[in-house]
Amino acid sequence: MKNLFKSLELYCVIGILICFGILHYGQVRVENIVLHQGLTESLIILPLSQSMGVGERFSVSFVVSNPLNAPYDINIIPDDCAESIIVNGNAISLMNYDRCNFGKGFWLKDSVTSPHRVGNRTLYEINLMNKGGIAGINIFPKDYSTLLFFMKLMIAIFTGLTMASIAKRFKLNRFLLLCILIGVFLRFAMFYAMPYTQFTMDVEGHLSYIQYIVDNHSIPDAKDCWTCYHPPVYYTSAVPSFLLSGLIGYASSSGVQAFSLALSIFLLLCGLIILKKFVSGIPLQIAAILWTVWPTLLLVAPRIGNDQLFYALHVACLLAGFNYIKNGKGLHLIIATTSAALAVWTKSTGYITIGLVILFAFIGFVKTNQLHRPYKTEIVGWVLLSLVFIGIVAGHLSHDGNFVANASSLNSSLRVGNEAKNYLYFDLKSFLTEPYTNGWADGFGREYFLNYALKSSLFGEWKLVNTSTGNTLALLMSLSLLGLIIFAIRGWWKTKLDIYHWILFIQGVAFLAALAYCRYKYPYACSNDFRYIMPALLSFLPYVGLGVNQNGFSLKWKILGMITVMVFVVCSAMLMSNIFS
Repeated sequence: MKNLFKSLELYCVIGILICFGILHYGQVRVENIVLHQGLTESLIILPLSQSMGVGERFSVSFVVSNPLNAPYDINIIPDDCAESIIVNGNAISLMNYDRCNFGKGFWLKDSVTSPHRVGNRTLYEINLMNKGGIAGINIFPKDYSTLLFFMKLMIAIFTGLTMASIAKRFKLNRFLLLCILIGVFLRFAMFYAMPYTQFTMDVEGHLSYIQYIVDNHSIPDAKDCWTCYHPPVYYTSAVPSFLLSGLIGYASSSGVQAFSLALSIFLLLCGLIILKKFVSGIPLQIAAILWTVWPTLLLVAPRIGNDQLFYALHVACLLAGFNYIKNGKGLHLIIATTSAALAVWTKSTGYITIGLVILFAFIGFVKTNQLHRPYKTEIVGWVLLSLVFIGIVAGHLSHDGNFVANASSLNSSLRVGNEAKNYLYFDLKSFLTEPYTNGWADGFGREYFLNYALKSSLFGEWKLVNTSTGNTLALLMSLSLLGLIIFAIRGWWKTKLDIYHWILFIQGVAFLAALAYCRYKYPYACSNDFRYIMPALLSFLPYVGLGVNQNGFSLKWKILGMITVMVFVVCSAMLMSNIFS
């Protein structure tokens, strides 16, 4: 008990709870949301999304609660068009607004609404028209309270200190602890700044899947929603955060985003621990800082979707598998097998995780030579792995083999070439002249497997910051990425490879092969997104560090390598900071 009160984690958790309490009290939030259809009124939760007739008009009223009377803007995303807005009985002109933008919506600035607000509760009414298909609305208030900003900042700091304190138990050095603090802070910044609809894919389908489980207490059929063909582990795991968020007065989507944030921080920690097993000194520092600030790892931090859970489960399997090979303890094999099983029931990419755990089991068995006297936990691990393998094979045999069930419904404009040249050719010109890629038009690299995979590893499938500054930063990152690849190849070639290195190599090749197969089987640009194979970065980053700084390398080579790394890191940080500026 005395040790408990000496624990930094305890006081950090207390600090988090206090800050969250203040934040929860003062948070600007949307309440009492009512849908009006003719003479019918019904209480709803956001986002609103339901079928309505073409040309049907409806309205949504809500109260914005602002306990601290802080300035705030409101992001309104109508589906399809907002026709008018009334604030406390006063009409707001929408003449200069993009009122039919159901992607990003439009912003009502504080200066527009504040003259009509009285007290800390304001009634809004938005009249909308549906142009066809699904109709609805979503609303995101953004406050400018100094106190609440400080509370958010302190929650991020306390969380970072908690994770750093936990990481010390894994004997991480000060630089890695600093990476954890920086990484946690950056991920919280993305969480606070990024609406759940931004830089994401099929988000409404993911939420519909979770909502179905909440409403029906069962797993939906593959045809019940756009993403319902996915395995259920992520969606059932997200239910508690979905429900808890609603219970304490936040949008359910915020709770699911918080779940993704927690997974992202876990991924950050496990990734650093794995890197520590392969490199040390300056190479470790290089690999660690790249893992900490890699742009797509930051983008997915608050994203709703099953990718984040797959990443976390895969790296947990890697970590446990390496430990099993090292010490032969069956508990690590059980953890690796369980993680792999959950990974494959989270996302089909988990088949690679299953393959790795089989490799871990075989190598660990041969290395420890425990045929005649295995640990009881090893026997349990082997039996569990056998059952998982049998279950997967049985499931595969009963499946139709179409692991992307909605592929036939994808827009034909996304279709790309599917010949050998599309996989073997690398268009260097477009890679260096076009800052981002584009899944909808040729000329931006989508035609070629390597181009799209590399670009999406940096920026996903979006023009993150489509300004002159953003484009310049993106081009510098693309150029430096090519430099990092050259250094990684040199590092791999110059390194004496042991069994651990070969496992990383096999993982990287397997992930690239799986991505190529996905692109071949479903020849659409979106099938080529690097997000499917994000853990492959762990097969790359250690060798970047070794390629930059290794005994026997010339000083010029080391300087060039460090400049390349610094350009990438600085540009990544600047680009991500400009997304929400």
